Amino acid sequence: MSLSTKIIIGLLFGIIIGLFFGEYCSFFEVIGDGFVGLLQMTVLPYIMVSIISNLGRMSLEDGKVMVVNGLKVLLLLLGIGVVALLVLPLALPTWVSSSFFSPSIVAVEEPLNFLELYIPSNPFGSMSNNVVPAVVLFSIFLGIGLSKVENKKGLLEGMDVIGEALNHINKMVIKMTPYGVFAIAAYNAGTMSFEEIQRLHAYIIIYTIAVLLLGFYWLPLLISATTGIKPKELFEATKSTLLTIFATGKIIVVLPQLIENVKDLMKKQKDTSEESLAMTEIMMPLAYPFPNLGTFVIFIFVPFTAWYMGNSFSLIETATFIGATSLSSFVAPIIGIPFLLDLFKLPQEMFQLFVISSVYTDRIRVVLGAIHLIALTLISIKLTLGGLNISWAKLSRGIVVGIGITIVTIMLTRVYLTYTLGKSEQYESFVEMKLEKDYKKGTIKKLAVLKADSVQYRSSNQIRTIRNRGVLRVGYFYNSLPYAFKNDNAELVGFDIEMAYLLAEELNVVPEFYRVNRSEMTKMLRTGQIDIVMSGSVSTTRGLESYSLTNSHTDQTLAFVVPDHNRELFSSKESILNQKDLKIGYMNSYFKSKIKQLLPNVELIKLDSPRPYFKGEIEGMDALLFSAEAGSAWTIIYPSFNVSVLQPNMIKLPSTYPIVKDDSWILFVNTWLQLKEKDGTINKLFDYWIEGKGAHLVEPRWSVIKDVLHWVE
Repeated sequence: MSLSTKIIIGLLFGIIIGLFFGEYCSFFEVIGDGFVGLLQMTVLPYIMVSIISNLGRMSLEDGKVMVVNGLKVLLLLLGIGVVALLVLPLALPTWVSSSFFSPSIVAVEEPLNFLELYIPSNPFGSMSNNVVPAVVLFSIFLGIGLSKVENKKGLLEGMDVIGEALNHINKMVIKMTPYGVFAIAAYNAGTMSFEEIQRLHAYIIIYTIAVLLLGFYWLPLLISATTGIKPKELFEATKSTLLTIFATGKIIVVLPQLIENVKDLMKKQKDTSEESLAMTEIMMPLAYPFPNLGTFVIFIFVPFTAWYMGNSFSLIETATFIGATSLSSFVAPIIGIPFLLDLFKLPQEMFQLFVISSVYTDRIRVVLGAIHLIALTLISIKLTLGGLNISWAKLSRGIVVGIGITIVTIMLTRVYLTYTLGKSEQYESFVEMKLEKDYKKGTIKKLAVLKADSVQYRSSNQIRTIRNRGVLRVGYFYNSLPYAFKNDNAELVGFDIEMAYLLAEELNVVPEFYRVNRSEMTKMLRTGQIDIVMSGSVSTTRGLESYSLTNSHTDQTLAFVVPDHNRELFSSKESILNQKDLKIGYMNSYFKSKIKQLLPNVELIKLDSPRPYFKGEIEGMDALLFSAEAGSAWTIIYPSFNVSVLQPNMIKLPSTYPIVKDDSWILFVNTWLQLKEKDGTINKLFDYWIEGKGAHLVEPRWSVIKDVLHWVE
């Protein structure tokens, strides 16, 4: 039985075991990681030895020609990738959606340090930290230095011996691949979330299409038309290695084997020389740190995220994306994707979905990356040695057929996704949100009831008053998403409503909720008819003669809520000032004073509720001045709107609770808030309500042993 057959059996058997036992297969992660570690242990030394020894033998002029030709071919391949990034989004149908608040829209990340990544200022540090680009650059310089040294034969022969020994070790480990593949497949099939993969349905499909079209049509066509190696010969020689790469999700672990595969392909051609075989050991390790099509095209996740959030890229954003991807593809996607999500102010929570999808996409990504390396190596060597004979007839026919296949595939995918995606479920998920845990049921009462009972159980101490009546009276504002709102079951829920329940628990009473407006709030706090207002308020100096404010528990960021098509116009102070006759709505007078200092020429209009703006009932209003945290929740209700934060002129305001003037009562609530901050409760509720994680509760992982046979709970 061939190795590739054993690998397939191990892969399938691992998937079956994972689906059967589910999360009980989590221990296989250790075995899989151990196998990958064994594969990795020889790779970096092998790359260094191969580059140093082969460049050491080569003349500087020959090496220069090979590198230049390699860069030419790389640019050609990445050009194909750019076309793919422009074409693939066409498979995504029209989609209207929005998202909860994400910290990424109000955070500025540190830029990537390309110097540390590519300049080996400390070669030993780069080796110990597995910084492959820097190690490769160090090896290149050392190899070039050796090429100018005369007494180097003994050293080069010694390095050849080391390289051969490393290759033998790698082949020994490769024999264990079926078992390692089994462990990796069992772990991933047993623990990956079907629900999260379902959310990435469209992305997984279009990326799979990209890999199939590029890796199994366009690149084999290019190889065949330029080198004469037929696709059947290509995959016959590399199938075992490609299967191992698919199973492990890494190219580097079998790079020595991939080099041997390319050598085998070249040996079957009549004009193959020892020089071309030696070049293979240089070109592929040299090409490995550079972007490959698998890594380059996986950045399609970024425009997919924009589409999924209801913010498909404009032409300017697409151009920016292509340019940024060209740089970001030099690093691993796990670094580049968050960078691009931040660049385009897309929610970082989507990166978690990318990580989940990588269980599958990483495996096909590296397969495409391996085929990219094969194509780059074969074509570059042929070009360097003058053996490149392009079959223009074959290439022309292949391009025409390929364009037809690509167009049909994109169209069919768009039709399929149109009928399978349905509509965004963000709205339903939001309005179905419930309090995170069960509390003693609070009640919602009208202010008229409160006025009739305003003096009962009053005392000079507010805490004693609350405990005597057995009720914490909490005011809340109407339309205060996501701090206080009614879900589809007419239950009052939200961040501050849950905080009110927790405060009532601390006092050993039950909460009563009263809907108030801002003028009523001032009067009722001054008279002590309500104890506290918990409804997304921010600290200002106004009203402090009538009530006090607690310490801040979270921040809110001043932002504009604008129609999707105008979001770029409100991204900076300069872009806003370039516009004329702007009308901006506001609800909080403190917001008005802050923005008037920054943008003195805009017309500001007072609103009692944001809903008329979202419904288009106010003619000519260009934006609503709101907080990013609250505005994001409103865009879920009205997904044709988006939140835009001024960069870099961000204005943050502390969230607080207006409260009855009473020293002991203020001290009590402030101490309670500090305790809830220290024990993580506030962060947990912020994640749950403001970032919307409570709208996407993860169900227990499905498995045959639990959900079909019911052998375990």
